Amino acid sequence: METGRYNLSIQSGETVSRQFKLLLANGEPYDLSGYTIQSKIKPDYTSSAASATFTATSPDPTNGIINLSLDSGSSGALTGSCYYYDVRLILGATVSYPIEGKVVVSPSITKN
Repeated sequence: METGRYNLSIQSGETVSRQFKLLLANGEPYDLSGYTIQSKIKPDYTSSAASATFTATSPDPTNGIINLSLDSGSSGALTGSCYYYDVRLILGATVSYPIEGKVVVSPSITKN
């Protein structure tokens, strides 16, 4: 599977929810049944510590659907303006990274 690049724009302090549909080269959905899905946000590619961790789920695995969500407290803790994320799929010993990109964080004007 080729890695897709999708940049995300979020507002600091917002509840974030994004949905992706993974497709095979022939256009058919990628079956995610049995996969563990992980996704982290880091300040750079080499950082060992995550700035935030998406809750990553597949509500419809046979149709290749992935949901990434972040609560308002976690997005509010992102104090920089640009981060990086990826989505990691694990099935047994097989690991792949179908999605990656930047997370651009805008400060909240009306906060508290």
